[in-house]
Amino acid sequence: MLSTPELHFVLCGALALFILGMVLSYLARSQQQNGEDMATRLEKVLPGVQCAQCGFPGCRAYAEALASGNAACNKCTPGGAVVTEQLAQILGISIPTEDNDDAIFTPRTVALIHESLCTGCGKCTRHCPVDAICGAIRDPHQIVVEDCIGCGDCLKCCPEQCIELVRLEPTTANFNWELQSIRFQGSSTSK
Repeated sequence: MLSTPELHFVLCGALALFILGMVLSYLARSQQQNGEDMATRLEKVLPGVQCAQCGFPGCRAYAEALASGNAACNKCTPGGAVVTEQLAQILGISIPTEDNDDAIFTPRTVALIHESLCTGCGKCTRHCPVDAICGAIRDPHQIVVEDCIGCGDCLKCCPEQCIELVRLEPTTANFNWELQSIRFQGSSTSK
């Protein structure tokens, strides 16, 4: 049988291990919830069109990759600069510029339907995440250029292959007027 000092030592050790287990369990649960909360907060900022232009199968997957540090915050094409800034702010990082140095001068990409080839099957209309395609069944469909995000989902589902992605020529109507995002290299703003 154990003597009193040995029994006291065993009981104190068991109590210490129990308390350590409870603390570690609490920390693991709170860290998991914080990770989920971060991904959820990031997903709320994303436009939710599930276009996969970021390289992930949808906005939730992109948000989870952002939360775990496995993706850059500037990959959401439909969200543009506004969403990129919000994502960077939530993550507490600066906006990466490796892909976006000349983005302000890059023309937008939109879908174009060749009406002479379109049979009006409506598959593109059902697959467009932003409802940028209009038309009646068995009549050629048209793209609403102002709404098109250039995701290419309509290309993938078109049985007639009458849709292509084209770059818009920059005009005053479709130019990105966020001029504060231009950085002039070699110039100094301080005097």
